Amino acid sequence: MRCCAILTGLLLALATGGQAAPKPDFATAVQLAEAGRTAEAVSIFRQLSQDGDPVAQVNLAVMQALGRGVPQDDVTAAYWAWRARFAGEARAIDLSDHLLSRLTDPARTRLADRLEADLQALAADGEVTAFLSLGRVALELRSPSQDPRALEWFALAAAFEVPDAAVLRDAVALRLEPAARLMAQDKTLQAFEEWCATLPVDARLATCPVG
Repeated sequence: MRCCAILTGLLLALATGGQAAPKPDFATAVQLAEAGRTAEAVSIFRQLSQDGDPVAQVNLAVMQALGRGVPQDDVTAAYWAWRARFAGEARAIDLSDHLLSRLTDPARTRLADRLEADLQALAADGEVTAFLSLGRVALELRSPSQDPRALEWFALAAAFEVPDAAVLRDAVALRLEPAARLMAQDKTLQAFEEWCATLPVDARLATCPVG
């Protein structure tokens, strides 16, 4: 009961005070939710979430967790909460931790797999900040954590000058034995060339191989 109260309270707080100047669609979704037309609200929140709105992602995560307008689905709720968290939405931190605690190990793996696949697609489209999020999936969501893989993603993010990536790269590197660290560096160099070839021209660095 306390769990549902926490989630409902978060939803209401986000709905009424999430944005200083809400997007028209967001405001419509809030009005629909308040009117009890939750299925319609979820549909709008889902579209906004897919477009990358972190506040909508938190609201969608809460409604998915509560089963309001859509069947309860803790894995999908956790997915959207972590997407919002990766986007820097502070109110997603406690929510994502709480939803993660409700998952079994296999469900946690499904969550990490889904996040990784979608983030790789975003990175291929030129959103190099996705490299940082991929590193966090390997470090925070895989159990046990995949430190060498996290190092590779953080190193890629740092190469593309994503904020905070270098700090995370160096912190993870300290946790690895020299052989594992050097192997991760070799893999990163190869991945850097491969990602440079797939990224849009305006997202590439001057150090990317030509041709």
